[in-house]
Amino acid sequence: MQGGSMDDGARRLCAGLELIAWLASARDALDAFTPEDASFHAELFLGAERRLSLEHDASTGVSTLNQGESAEATARVGASTGQGVLTVPMDDVGGLSRLLEQATRLATPGRALVLPSLPTEDVEPPTGPAALQPEAARRRMAHVIQSVIPKGIVVQAAVLTQSSTWRAAVRANGMRRARTEWREDLFVRCETPRGAVVDAVSLPPGTDDTVFNPLRLRLAEAVDALSGPVEPVDPSLPLVLRPAVAAPLVAGLIWLLRGDIAAATPALARAAGRKVFPSLLTVVDDPNASAGTRRVDVDDEGVPTAALPLVEEGRLQSFLHAADTAARLGAPLNGRGFRSASGVPTPEAVNPFLVPAAALALPAHHTELVARVETFTTMSRPGVITLVAGGWEVRDGHRVRRVAPVELELPVLETFRALRGVGSDLTFFPTAEGCGTPTLVFPPLLATRPGEQAGR
Repeated sequence: MQGGSMDDGARRLCAGLELIAWLASARDALDAFTPEDASFHAELFLGAERRLSLEHDASTGVSTLNQGESAEATARVGASTGQGVLTVPMDDVGGLSRLLEQATRLATPGRALVLPSLPTEDVEPPTGPAALQPEAARRRMAHVIQSVIPKGIVVQAAVLTQSSTWRAAVRANGMRRARTEWREDLFVRCETPRGAVVDAVSLPPGTDDTVFNPLRLRLAEAVDALSGPVEPVDPSLPLVLRPAVAAPLVAGLIWLLRGDIAAATPALARAAGRKVFPSLLTVVDDPNASAGTRRVDVDDEGVPTAALPLVEEGRLQSFLHAADTAARLGAPLNGRGFRSASGVPTPEAVNPFLVPAAALALPAHHTELVARVETFTTMSRPGVITLVAGGWEVRDGHRVRRVAPVELELPVLETFRALRGVGSDLTFFPTAEGCGTPTLVFPPLLATRPGEQAGR
């Protein structure tokens, strides 16, 4: 079982709700739903969550623990002429019929309501979200502060979060699909002489403290790169982006491969099936990726997830789709419809990553960027990633000098069209929407004219 142990009776209760009774109430409310417009269809989506946040205070050395539970229900009602959506917090199993009526009154003209079919499940749904693990959280936080953070470095923030969720999509006539998900992530923000570095690690169920080893190495390398004397970067050298620097760029590519972005960008949608990138670029979203940050069997619309090729040897294969975007682009469903704050499913990747190569031949002379300095945003304009990163100038395989942190402003599509090399060191980053990437090699991307921003 994911998460902590809990007897079945306690697990059934979350935010004061008995979840199996709530599920039955949803079926009853939908069976009784009789709108004036007989063409209307309806769906109820139920969500319950246990959450934990453990925050370390560097000034006192004390970590503060907060826990909570919540539950909310979303009603979606509509037909071919439009739909109404309403999400409300819940504290009892009743009120779902009233929620359906309110959503009906809110229905406005627009895109048709698209509800993918759900099977009538023969198996019993999960009774509720797993228990949180506060003691394990405290032990892991202590281990990180004592053994993972580089000595002498100021920790501005260290936060461990746990989220245990139970979700169910319900339709009339007993159709339903329920799932649970467990997520645990640890984020750290460390100060260096040239700015703050933020990094994180995902903690799958059953993991041990060895999961922190890559984080320890990345933080030590970032501190080394951002401390000591520096010299200006040589803009004529190829760029080697180590995973911590490349991750936001890959996250930008995944954002462009969402079905809602493609639907709003006709030129991008028309590129499906065409080779638009170099052959060495392959991108996959795999819910079963062993090092990924999530484990999801079905999306929030009840559609099963499976490994999804997005780009295959440079050819744009598919987009991430919720039912709505799949219908708009005439594409098959692929199980990437997840609920946003508005309650409407939108496309979202699960464990997207750029497929690593078996080996990487680096240019003899290059700029190696290993550490990303924290900025307020990485996508100041749609489709353009802005990074500030530091590292080294490398000559004949040796780091010969540190380079001052440099700003790169990279148009995502154009940058990946210039990709020259892919490494074997695949790493997933909770700080970059859970994206995974190995080292990436590009031609010189830095500006050569005074006053021009990098990467333009």
